[in-house]
Amino acid sequence: MNKNFKKVLDLIAEMKQSFAMASMKFEQATLLDGTIVEFEIFEVGQPLFVVTETETIPAPEGTHALSGDLEGVSVVVDANGIIVEIIDERATEEVPVVEEVVAEAMSTAKVESIINAKLESFATSIEAVAEMMKIIADQNNNLSKEVATLKGDFESFKSAPINTTSEGEKFAKVGNLTAKQLWLKNNKNK
Repeated sequence: MNKNFKKVLDLIAEMKQSFAMASMKFEQATLLDGTIVEFEIFEVGQPLFVVTETETIPAPEGTHALSGDLEGVSVVVDANGIIVEIIDERATEEVPVVEEVVAEAMSTAKVESIINAKLESFATSIEAVAEMMKIIADQNNNLSKEVATLKGDFESFKSAPINTTSEGEKFAKVGNLTAKQLWLKNNKNK
């Protein structure tokens, strides 16, 4: 794959991710170690992000304990930063939230099917962009060939002898005859 084409695809992927992130409204929470995390919806199957000084990145794999209003709640994140389990160890009088979470937990197959569906949609868009880029590259090659041909034609035209007779000289009088009349006179018998 052409390096420039790969760069374009990478930039498109970054822009798409930026637009997706910009359209989401995130809530924030703080971990016990002081790290700030963001989430759109705090539930299994949703992404969890770590907020740094310069960017927002997917949360690292593992179990993360929350603090503040959510102290006693831990969130388990997979390698892609997706919440796979929420553990609520706070004391409640009703049925513990842990059981509710287990009942709502998505199977790996369901998570994979959601991810695959999104990847297929994205792949279709990228394929369309790739086809468009191929057409542009083909047109660029054709234009380059045409420019090279025109350069060659111009060089041959440029090296052709120049007729130095100006319009003024064609009609200038030479003695009592104009240059045109003199030419006609000289070439009459040929």
